Order: sequence, then C-alpha cells, then structure tokens
Amino acid sequence: MIFRKILFLFYMPFSFIYYFLVFLRNVFYGLNIFRKHKINAKVVSVGNITWGGTGKTPVVAFIADLISKRNHRAAILIRGYGNDESELLPKLATNAHVFVGKDRVKTGREAIEHGLADTIILDDGFQYRRLKRDLNIVCIDATNPFGNGWVIPAGSMREGKRSLKRADIFLITKSDLVSEKEKVEKLEKRLKTINPRALTAKAIHRPLYFYRLSKENSVRRSEFEKVNIGELQNRELVLVSAIGSPECFEKTIQRLGLKINKHFVFRDHHLYTKDDIARVEEYCRKNSLTTVVTTEKDAVKLKGQEWMVLKVRLEIIENEDGFSNRLFGIYNS
Repeated sequence: MIFRKILFLFYMPFSFIYYFLVFLRNVFYGLNIFRKHKINAKVVSVGNITWGGTGKTPVVAFIADLISKRNHRAAILIRGYGNDESELLPKLATNAHVFVGKDRVKTGREAIEHGLADTIILDDGFQYRRLKRDLNIVCIDATNPFGNGWVIPAGSMREGKRSLKRADIFLITKSDLVSEKEKVEKLEKRLKTINPRALTAKAIHRPLYFYRLSKENSVRRSEFEKVNIGELQNRELVLVSAIGSPECFEKTIQRLGLKINKHFVFRDHHLYTKDDIARVEEYCRKNSLTTVVTTEKDAVKLKGQEWMVLKVRLEIIENEDGFSNRLFGIYNS
C-alpha cells in the first residue's frame, strides 16, 4: 500500500504533463488547427475514456451486426495494438471487413475504394481525432467508470472528463455486475451533467455457453465443441485472462454459480509464452484440476490448448430503441 502511494506521487507530475498535452491537442482539433479528414462513408466511433476494461470490442461487433442487418456494408478499422482485436473481431463480426493500420484515414479510404464499406466503424476511436465521425459512442464501465479520477500514468483515464462532451451516446457496460443499483443511477446523472445532449443506454455481456478450444488450432466456430454451463456446476475452475478488467470475468463466472479455484491474471494484451502455459498446467496437475477457462479475447492467443472459452453476447437492456434510432439516424443526415 505504501509502495503504491509512493508510485502514485511519483507519477503525478507526469499526469499533469500528459493532461496538458491532451487538452492542448483537443483545443487544436476544436479550432481546426489540426486537420480532421472526411471520407466518403458514414463513420461511427466506438471508444472509451479509460485505459481498457470497458468491453468495447463486443460493442463494435454488435454494431457491425446491426448495420449489416440493415443492408449496409461495414468495415472495422483497428490500430492492431496487442494483436487481440485483429484476430478476435473477424470471428465476432463475420459480416464486416476488418482493416488493421495505425493510419485509419488511409485504411478507411482503402475500404471505400475497394467497394467494401459504406460505413466505417472505428474501434477504440474516441481519441483518434484525425477522422471526422458521424457518431461518437463512448463505453463506460459501470463497475469502474473513471478509475481513481486521474489520467495516465497516475490513473487509468486517457483524457479528462470534460472530453465526454464530444460523445453522442454513452453506453454503460457491465451494468449487471454492480450490486448497488444506486451507483449506476448516480453514474447516469453524472454523465447527464457533463453532457446533457448525449443519449444514455445500458448494456450487459450475457454469458451464452462455453466452448472447448481444439488442439488442432481450428478457427472455425462450427468445429468447436460447445459445452453447456450446467455441465461445469460440480467442477473447480482455473481461470486465465489477460484483459483490462479481470475482476469482471471472475464476477461473471461466479454469477453462473461456478466455483473458482484460482485465477491466473496477466496484464492486458499479454502474449502468452510456453512458460505461462506450463505454469497453468503444472498448477492443474498438482491440484488435480481439469478445467481451465479463458475469455474469447485470450482464446485467439491460446490456439492448441484444450481449454474452455466463455462465449458472451452484448445485449442492450435499457434504451435499446433510443440507441438504434440514434445509430441509424446518421443515414438521414
């Protein structure tokens, strides 16, 4: 605890510098000193204001699916950091093309020029100001909306709360994992105070079933062995995750009535090594445990392991019609 306080004090000056630079950058974009590029397609940005853990990747896939059902062609633009989303999104958003590249103005134009998209979805796009967008969707983690309130590196915020004034939609994710509903209501009021014009909706990541990874490294979902949740009721599980919010993964498993023996937690976007896998398997052998469970985000980096993967689906549980109307309203402008 003392070490954390010392580390926080050490990082504070750097957070002030970071905050000032981000603030100045936003001012320059607001005054059009920094150029914002427009491309010949509708642009929907899905992002967050904190560093990871909001569950935005399933949101991107959910929006791509909605758009494709209305006969629009969607392309998802990602930077490709950590290589998780670049492999996961094509599996989750089967009706959309995924383009990877740091320059998303360039990749967006490529998608349009090849006739692959009339709608661009920016994954993790809230801070990517170079590309003009028609809709800004900001995911807010109900369990930890603003971290400790400080920007990085002293905290987890990527910019100040005033930046939320740019949002068109607040999507409060993981709202079912907050035991005290008053906290979610308080969060809604706070967001409304910051940005009264933005629409607010609530979403959950609903667990559907488990599926078993194949040792043959198969990637087609139809080749995976599906396992119903009830089949794991009498087992002790070992969890493995490298995500932004591992505690939410635990809560989800526990809410299913399943027992957790141990959770191996790695940093977000961690690339698993043979030693990592060996450590997990050695623990299982020593404790006579047979069931290892991981997330879909981790599964793309764990091919060849016969581990279980929890399949979840994003569901909007409050203000779904308002969300849909605001989303498809961009095509009328």
